[in-house]
Amino acid sequence: MKIVHTSDWHVGRRWKGIQRLDELEAVLDHLAAFIEEQAIDLVLHTGDVFESRNPPAEAEQLVNRFLVRVGRSGAHMLVIAGNHDDPLRLDARSLLTELVNVQIIGRPRPASRGGTRTLETRSGEKAVVAALPFASPGAWVSALDLAGEEASARTQYARMFELAVQDLCGAFRPAAINLLMAHTHLEGALFGESERRVHIGEDWAASPEALPSTASYIALGHIHRPQKIEGPVPAYYAGSLLQMDFGEAGEEKTFVVVTASPGKPADIEHVPYEGGIPLVDLRATLAELEETADKYRTGWLRVTVPLTERDPDLNRKVRELLPNALVVRAELPEAEERPDIRLETGVPPVKHYASYHLRAHQQAADLAVLDTFQDLYDQASGED
Repeated sequence: MKIVHTSDWHVGRRWKGIQRLDELEAVLDHLAAFIEEQAIDLVLHTGDVFESRNPPAEAEQLVNRFLVRVGRSGAHMLVIAGNHDDPLRLDARSLLTELVNVQIIGRPRPASRGGTRTLETRSGEKAVVAALPFASPGAWVSALDLAGEEASARTQYARMFELAVQDLCGAFRPAAINLLMAHTHLEGALFGESERRVHIGEDWAASPEALPSTASYIALGHIHRPQKIEGPVPAYYAGSLLQMDFGEAGEEKTFVVVTASPGKPADIEHVPYEGGIPLVDLRATLAELEETADKYRTGWLRVTVPLTERDPDLNRKVRELLPNALVVRAELPEAEERPDIRLETGVPPVKHYASYHLRAHQQAADLAVLDTFQDLYDQASGED
């Protein structure tokens, strides 16, 4: 059985004022074409289809087109909700997508209530898929537990994940291709800078020891960096569809192609996504940028410029050379000794600002700047 594992699309995410829907459409077109051309039997999506619980209509339309196209290709598809998705809305969407062989599981549920699905491909092969959507700590750990022994609550969370996996994987069959898919954070996984720490941390991580040794493949979502989780069977985070921010600049984004047979660990291949605009973290002087600007006029740039002194016109100079520079940063030598400024109590706010300006910029603020600060302060005070 040929399987594609994809994850963490975050469709509808606005970043630096850019919607990125055109990029997403190009990448999803490449992914759908691969599924069609390679006659993929099963597609697994391990959560965070959307960036938010109420995505814009354009984002929903883009996702719906992909789901219909994959269904019409003859492949089956199974999608679980991530922490960014609305589980109830995804469950409702499944009522329609099942007409094109795309099943969606929004809320965690036991195997007896549809948490484990059996799928038969066009070639007659059967897959048993244990599907575990995102479950927040509050879903498995009571408020009383959270208010009491915190370490015990974390242990209970990991234990509940383990029990859920045991229940879902109890339906595995020796003659079928057994798969587990989950949207969670496992201990030891390396996360990037784009994940929201509120949902990710060692404090609320499940243990890799809870993963079943009876699965042919374990598909994971939630972490944006593609990576393998060590264990008795192949287990992978597919990672995000695009480089999500400059913390992921230069990171290759891939989907996982799995070739599986009953009772055997799967063969794994990683295929790079095509169509996304790369993020580039560039450090160069203005002179170097002038010489090499043509080389960097593709992609989204974060440009760091080393300076010997402040240049208030730096943003304009860089963006004239590189209109695709989204972030421009000055790198100044550290001051040997900052002024020692002591503020007296009861001084007006404008004097506090003047002291801050001297401390931060090593020079006194212009009178025009101080007048502007005072005007803004007066306006804000008047609104109260």
